[in-house]
Parts: sequence; structure tokens; C-alpha cells
Amino acid sequence: MAFKLYVTVIAAVYAMQLICRAHEDSGDSNETLSEEYDYEDSCLYPVLHTSDNKTLAINCTATCYRGDTKIINETIPCVNMTMPPLNYSLHVNYTCTVGNCDHGTCPSNGTQVPCWL
Repeated sequence: MAFKLYVTVIAAVYAMQLICRAHEDSGDSNETLSEEYDYEDSCLYPVLHTSDNKTLAINCTATCYRGDTKIINETIPCVNMTMPPLNYSLHVNYTCTVGNCDHGTCPSNGTQVPCWL
């Protein structure tokens, strides 16, 4: 059950990135795209949003296009834990204990901030 939820969240994040990218690229329809992009090496990770317009990685690993998992950048802020426990519901406010990614884990730095999906 948790795996299905995780896959659903990843798919939703991926879809939102595609939608936002399409909106940004919807400028002049007469423009021609001079570059082609290869997304096969893309890796995505779910995030929670904070009131200072930043994001916190939910997990310090990313699921890649080809199905493998990679550890994300060590400098990325992450969620150590949430109160109430994270259930991936939209429009729910959480209190996130913040940390920084460290070799695929998220040790707390003691900071707590309001956050949401």
C-alpha cells in the first residue's frame, strides 16, 4: 500500500513538473525549438513546501526515469519527520523537523517549520 502511494506521489510530482514546463514554454508559437532534451537520465524526488517559498526533500533519494534510485545532493534540506505523521494528503499543514541530506539519510538539525505538500 505504501509503495503504491509512493509511486502515485512520484507520478504526481513528475506530472506537475511537465505541466509547469509546458506553461513556461508556451510563449510564441512561431518559435522553433533548437535543442532536443534527453530525459532518460532524469531523477525526481518528492518535496514538501515551506512558508519561505523553499522545498524540503521528503526522502534523500530520487527515483530515476529508468527505475533506479539515487542518493540526492548532500546540501539539499530535507524532512526528518512531520507532525502529524505524513499521509500525503493535500491541503494538510504539517510541522516539519528539518535536516540536511547525508548519504541518503536526513539527520535533524533541530529546526521546525510549517510545511505542506
